[in-house]
Amino acid sequence: MISVFLLTGRLVSFRKKVMTIKTPVSWMGNKTSILHIIYALFPKSYTRYIEPFGGSGAVLLGKSVPDKFEVYNDYNANLVNLFRCMRDRPMEFIRELGFLNLNSRDDFTVIKRFFQKEEFDEKYLEQQLELTNIMLPELQAKELCELYRQSKGDYDLKRAVMFLKLVRYSYSSGGKSFACQPFNVAALFILIEQLGKRLANAVIENQDFEVLIKHYDRPDSFFYCDPPYYTSEYVYECGFTWEDHMRLFRVLSECKGQWLVSYNDCPEIRELYRDYNQFSFTRIHSMVQKYEAGKEFPELLIGNYDLYEREKEKPVQMTLFDIEGELKTGEIEKILKECIISCKIKR
Repeated sequence: MISVFLLTGRLVSFRKKVMTIKTPVSWMGNKTSILHIIYALFPKSYTRYIEPFGGSGAVLLGKSVPDKFEVYNDYNANLVNLFRCMRDRPMEFIRELGFLNLNSRDDFTVIKRFFQKEEFDEKYLEQQLELTNIMLPELQAKELCELYRQSKGDYDLKRAVMFLKLVRYSYSSGGKSFACQPFNVAALFILIEQLGKRLANAVIENQDFEVLIKHYDRPDSFFYCDPPYYTSEYVYECGFTWEDHMRLFRVLSECKGQWLVSYNDCPEIRELYRDYNQFSFTRIHSMVQKYEAGKEFPELLIGNYDLYEREKEKPVQMTLFDIEGELKTGEIEKILKECIISCKIKR
């Protein structure tokens, strides 16, 4: 049931301002500019919040109230390592960040080459620890294993700091080319400290999305999915094929829980998810504003529940001309959609 006020004036919905955390990570496909729309379409009730494509973490961190159970996941190991280090070692991270200045294209190239040659991964560490325990006496092995773990921890921290700088200083956060734009690293210090506290109880995963969704799927689960957009997959280092889009569709179709997916609005995705609820809108295309001012980008949000259920419980203000007789379902949804898109106050 929708509560309606018969008053003249603009169409608005009433919301309170809240304090949220801004992500310190710039990343491709960042949803910061449309958070108010995404939150408005969240389901009313759930107890487990999971993001299979965590990315910059903007959606998780921007929520006004943390959920009791939260999962951040991404397939990009460098991105996951970055979030783990900012959460688990924020002060060490800030100290290391302050000592790694990036001032030129040459510095950027050095960092880029570092990530093109992964020197120290989990598999390598496990092999070294196993060999150490086999080859050396117990006391010596214990001491050497501790040194290995310490080296791995220091390496993870340096790798995380260098990765943050790589995406911050690169064009469109792609990590491929130097953007030549000045950036004050010190501006991130407070954000990183806040992130460490905010994610203290969150689970951080580095899994394939299908494995993750199946693992955490429950009737009280809610998955917000932001996969690479169709035909834009090439900008992501990990890649994403049409078969991956199909895999995501199949695993979501079998979910016990609720889910919401962000996509670019295109015929292929609309057809694939034709049996589910869809919410379309446009936003400013920030990447091309320098060349095509005012250009907009079509977005599509898809869910397996009533996407308007939150708005239907909120009071709405309308003009007398909007109400002549009984409103039909389509007209109600049009009104609610205008409320959601026009209101910039975050939940």
